[in-house]
Amino acid sequence: MLNIMRLKVLRELHRRGTLSAVAESLSYSTSAVSQQIRQLEREVGVSLVEPVGRRLHLTPQGTILVDHAARILDLVELAEADISQSLDQPRGTVRVAAFQSAAMTLVPQAVAILRENHPELTVEFHQGEPERTLPALHAADLDVVVAEAYPGIPAPATPGLVFDHLLDDPLMLVMDEDTFASVDSEANVIAQLSDAGWAVEAADSVPHTWVVSQCRQQGFEPRVVCSTEDLAVQLRFVEAGLAVAVLPRLALQLAISEVRSLPAAPQVQNRQLLLAYREAARNRTAIVAMRAALEQAAATLAPT
Repeated sequence: MLNIMRLKVLRELHRRGTLSAVAESLSYSTSAVSQQIRQLEREVGVSLVEPVGRRLHLTPQGTILVDHAARILDLVELAEADISQSLDQPRGTVRVAAFQSAAMTLVPQAVAILRENHPELTVEFHQGEPERTLPALHAADLDVVVAEAYPGIPAPATPGLVFDHLLDDPLMLVMDEDTFASVDSEANVIAQLSDAGWAVEAADSVPHTWVVSQCRQQGFEPRVVCSTEDLAVQLRFVEAGLAVAVLPRLALQLAISEVRSLPAAPQVQNRQLLLAYREAARNRTAIVAMRAALEQAAATLAPT
C-alpha cells in the first residue's frame, strides 16, 4: 500500500526539483528525503525520478503517480476538514501569512477577534510577499494567505486555490510637503514627477510592475532611488524629501511624520486584498474561523 507521507515527498520533489529544497520544506534531512523516494519506487516497482543536470525530474511513471498523489492528498485534507466539523470548537493551529501592510493592520485585528471567539485555536503568523506565500499555501505549508492584486494584474490562477475578496485599498501617490506644493493636483500628478526620485518595491514584484507601467504611460522611466519591499522604509525616504512613492492607503499608517497623498491616477485605482486558501481545506473549522476573523477585520478597514 502506498504511504501518504512518501506521496507528499514526491509531490514536493515535483514542485521544488531538488532533494535539498524538499528537505528544507518538510524539515527532513536530505538523506531522509532520498530514502523516502527510493522506498516509494520499491513500492510501485518502477523508477519515479531521474537526474537532469542538478535537478531531479519525474519519469513518465512518476508524473502519473504525482497526479494521483495530488488527488489523494486533497482527499486526506477533506477528511480532516470533515472531522474538524464534528468538534464543538475549532482547535489546533492555523498558519497565516500576509505582506507587510496587511501584517501591520489587518492581521492583528483578525487575530484578536479569533482569540476572543475561539480561545482554543492558535495562530502561527508568517510575513511574506505573495510571490512566496502563495506557493507555500499550495504546498500546504500555510493554511491562509492574504494576497493582493493590482489593477490590470490579477492574482495568478492556481489549481486548488480559492481567492475571496477582502477589501479594496486605494493606491495613493505619496510625497513630502515641498513636492506637493509644486504639483497641480487637478492634473495628472504622475506626469509632473518625471524628474523626481522614486521609492519602489523589488523589480520582480507586482507593485513595482504597476508603478513603472504608470510612469511609462506618461512618457518617462522612473528614476529609482529606493528599492525595498519594506514600505516603512519607502515612507522614510518620502518623509525626508528624497523620493515619491505609490503606496496603498493601509501602508500610510506606517508614516511617522506628515506626508501628503493624492490618488495615484485621475480615476481612483485600488489594489485588492484577497483571502486565499486551499479548496480541499475550505470546510476545516480552523480555516473557516480564520477567514471569518479576517473578513470582520477587513470590514473595519474598508474605505468609507
